Amino acid sequence: MTDDRLHWQAKSGLEAHSLKELLETWGQWAKADGVPRRSRFDPIDFPSLLPWIVLGEILAQPNDGRDYDVYYRYIGTEFAHYFAAGSTTRMNLSAVGYPYTERWFAIADAVQSAKGPCYFTGAPYGTDHDYMNLEMLALPFSRDNGDIGFVMCAFAPTGKDR
Repeated sequence: MTDDRLHWQAKSGLEAHSLKELLETWGQWAKADGVPRRSRFDPIDFPSLLPWIVLGEILAQPNDGRDYDVYYRYIGTEFAHYFAAGSTTRMNLSAVGYPYTERWFAIADAVQSAKGPCYFTGAPYGTDHDYMNLEMLALPFSRDNGDIGFVMCAFAPTGKDR
């Protein structure tokens, strides 16, 4: 039997104002670039989201679960706190361990497949904060050569920031 709380649930749109603003900015970049280059995104431009952002770089490093890996370049302080993830910055997703690897690889898979924004809802899993519902905006960013090279996830607690 699987625990449905383990998986992020896809949704059709966003409710949080801060996530909608980020999506709108990403959309403007996309008009110029297709999938926006990573260099377009400066987290400092989104101060209310900065503590809730996770940025992972897609690496061509096969592992037991995928033909790629994700290297965590940045994990915001609020995300680190609520997801007990403070030690995962500068770590590959494949090293995080079950059941978390599949939970987060599923997000990276969805974003790479869509080549565009994806929306999810869920809660921290396996922490003391699993009561907290969150909305997630997951966005692809490209390398300078145009290949998707980064996945950025931004979160907003539900019931706030509407």
